[in-house]
Amino acid sequence: MYKFLSLTLISLLTVFGQYVIAGGRFERTISRPFRSLLTVHNGLSWGSWGQKEMCPTGMYATGFSLKVAGMWESLQFGDNTALNGIRLHCINPSKSSSGPYEDYATVQSDVGSWGKWSDIKWCSSGFLSSFQLRVETYQGTLDDTAANNIRFNCSGNAEMLKGSGMSWGEWGDWSEKCGGKGICGIETLVEQPQGVGDDTALNDVRMHCCD
Repeated sequence: MYKFLSLTLISLLTVFGQYVIAGGRFERTISRPFRSLLTVHNGLSWGSWGQKEMCPTGMYATGFSLKVAGMWESLQFGDNTALNGIRLHCINPSKSSSGPYEDYATVQSDVGSWGKWSDIKWCSSGFLSSFQLRVETYQGTLDDTAANNIRFNCSGNAEMLKGSGMSWGEWGDWSEKCGGKGICGIETLVEQPQGVGDDTALNDVRMHCCD
């Protein structure tokens, strides 16, 4: 029975844990209205789109962190997957004005199975407003990694935040800038583990912007 309760607790933390913050718990949402959708043109197409996750009402993404399979993990498993996941960290602008922030909600869409989460990178002011993806194109018989890294522009100034991803591939074009205050949601295209096949994990991402 104790084993069952422990497994149940772990499952609940897996589902809801990313929404717990220093000051309490925010209600997650997938149905928040959004004004525009930001995309880039260099993402790859392996996998399927995960469910979108939106910042709680009245909150906007001001920071992000990445789940990345580093070189050591890639050598250990013999398969490079590079960027596996992206988290958005959302703040209420009426309660906070400059980073780093203590009270925030975290949202994410689907993530790959490998890698570790990085520290959060925060805009010093404003919200995430556009993004750029680093992607390795199809490698044929060689190892594919798909998306490797991401960069964001902040709306409050000319600040650009670069993720701590891997360096395979090339940076594509920037997305359009947010229509509205800032980025408030995320969807990711992730390939599930392929067994003996070539794994790529995260392939593409699109962001939602809210008023």
